[in-house]
Amino acid sequence: MEKLKLWMAFEAVAPERKALEGALEDHVEALGTEERVEIIESEVDEVSEVENPHPDMDIGYSQIAEVRVKLDGFDRAIQTVINYGPTYVQIEGPDDYEMKLREAQEALQNVASTMHQYAQMGPGGVLISRANE
Repeated sequence: MEKLKLWMAFEAVAPERKALEGALEDHVEALGTEERVEIIESEVDEVSEVENPHPDMDIGYSQIAEVRVKLDGFDRAIQTVINYGPTYVQIEGPDDYEMKLREAQEALQNVASTMHQYAQMGPGGVLISRANE
């Protein structure tokens, strides 16, 4: 199976500089321990002070990490995005990718299972409509 290459950017914002120190480094390190995920490049920027990072904050602190990974399969890519929550994600390669039915099924089931977990954490029940409808 050909590996997928993803670029992901993570942005963290906090009201205090100390809250960010080491957080994204730890996040990237945890990503690197995942099965079927290989970090091929990562860069974590310095923490910087920013104005109005959030409607409730006049001054805050921001940090960005950029990571490139190779993953075994689209199902692993979906699970990685769900579990690690990048702010942005882009598939960089390969240009063509063929997926077996089993891989597609596993990817969709991962999304369905995650949505079910979110529904259980809230008021319960089943999600039956989109919020914007």
